[in-house]
Amino acid sequence: MKIKVLLLAFAQLLMFSLTSHSEEKCHDGDFWHKWFKESQFIGFGNIPSQNQIANAQLDRANQFFSGKSLTKDYSKAIALYKKAARNGIHEANFNLGLMSHYGKGRLVSYQEAYDYYYKSALKNNPEAQFNLGLIERYGLGRPKNFESAFAWFEKASRKQVSLDRYQCKEIREGLVEAQYNLAQMYHYGLGVNKNLSYAAMLYELAAKQGMKEAQFNIAQILHYGPSEMQNLQKAYRWYLKAANQNVLEAEFNLGLMHHYGRGTQQDYVLARQHYLKAVQADIAEADLNLGFLYYYGLGVPTDPSIAFKYFKIASKKDLPQAHYHLGLIYKNGNGVEKDDIAANQWFKRASSLGVIEASSMLNDISIRESKIKLQPSKEELKS
Repeated sequence: MKIKVLLLAFAQLLMFSLTSHSEEKCHDGDFWHKWFKESQFIGFGNIPSQNQIANAQLDRANQFFSGKSLTKDYSKAIALYKKAARNGIHEANFNLGLMSHYGKGRLVSYQEAYDYYYKSALKNNPEAQFNLGLIERYGLGRPKNFESAFAWFEKASRKQVSLDRYQCKEIREGLVEAQYNLAQMYHYGLGVNKNLSYAAMLYELAAKQGMKEAQFNIAQILHYGPSEMQNLQKAYRWYLKAANQNVLEAEFNLGLMHHYGRGTQQDYVLARQHYLKAVQADIAEADLNLGFLYYYGLGVPTDPSIAFKYFKIASKKDLPQAHYHLGLIYKNGNGVEKDDIAANQWFKRASSLGVIEASSMLNDISIRESKIKLQPSKEELKS
């Protein structure tokens, strides 16, 4: 009876092995991990296919690379990735490319990374295509080549059919990072004729997938782009999504839109809240606008001393209106001690940067000084 049970168990194991081989094109390779150690097959029964061995090599290499289940060992990972790559696993070439790219277990070599990525890219691996685009765009280890970068980003951005590690057909969606980079190429005319409409379309595609940089950029085009492309309500919504992902430049633009009632209702209280977040990113214009709110009492009680603080910060970035309003505060003695000399200096700076009101202030000061000089002294009047 025991012999029959053992024979039945062995037959079931053998049947599972045979089934695995017959369906090896599209099955989970976990079964073979149990029979695999240090890249040498040590099981019994049917001999595994080349693809099954290669997948076991890839998985063991991943374990050595990540340090999960095994002690991290980049040298062993590299050796196993190379074996898997020779056995036709393009993911192994991609991983070797990453290790050369970022210097994991070897010196950084952009040329080696490029060569490995290229082999994987030919198998329609979008991540490899994208990384080739980055190398070409930023000139890593080679001269910049925007045309080639554009071509790789274009490939990586669209849906592709490829074979997965088990030689099964799979449909790979375009990479959102590639779509974003392709949008930038169209936006700035890098490797392709500048086309803001295409850029906007691609930014929006990436934005809908949650990419915060794309959300901000499409909002910028809808906010500041050509009049035929502007849509302030839509820009506001994209800024809001980007701000919810801590894009502080988006907070500043939301502040502007509430400040001036563009694309949304005018609300100085909300404008102030957004500006206060934006100043964390050292956005001088946010300091300037907070100064305006406190100087003119918009959504807050008028407080020239607080306004003075914000204008002073903004003046360090040479913002003309910051210089002008500091001049006003010194001239009127609001929030600080009245100081005509300091006021004159700030007006001069603002005037040199094109603030007409500051030039008018300087003219008024000059006229007053001239009148003072023309008045006769007490000694002259006595004589």
